[in-house]
Amino acid sequence: MLRRQFLLAPFALSPLGVRAASAFAQVDAGVPLVFPRDHGSHPAFRAEWWYITGWVTDDARHDFGVQVTFFRSRTGIAETSTSRFAPSQLLFAHAAIAEAANGRLRHDQRVARAGWGLAEASESDTDVRLGNWSLARDNDR
Repeated sequence: MLRRQFLLAPFALSPLGVRAASAFAQVDAGVPLVFPRDHGSHPAFRAEWWYITGWVTDDARHDFGVQVTFFRSRTGIAETSTSRFAPSQLLFAHAAIAEAANGRLRHDQRVARAGWGLAEASESDTDVRLGNWSLARDNDR
């Protein structure tokens, strides 16, 4: 038996319906955007992201480049399952700070399935949370 077939065998024997063909929503021309709702999550779509980038200066006049991105991914896995453990929506986040003076880049990332207060993406406005990381819109900021 080929190694690949051997490694994939457990998935072929798993209960039906765990991985079903998913119909992800498509972007359609002419559909009007409605704000602030469309600043929020659209869980029927396969993927989306929210990000900020900027250049900031601290009180000591040191310059820093900053980037923070949150991603939401609809997995298409176990979408009909009633289990709270079903990973139907995943959230990822990445942040980076570039220190211009010394060429140093610091970065980190997080990932979690949605739910239990661990990770959430609001459908009404930009408000994405992943552990103790968050990105939220406050009026026009």
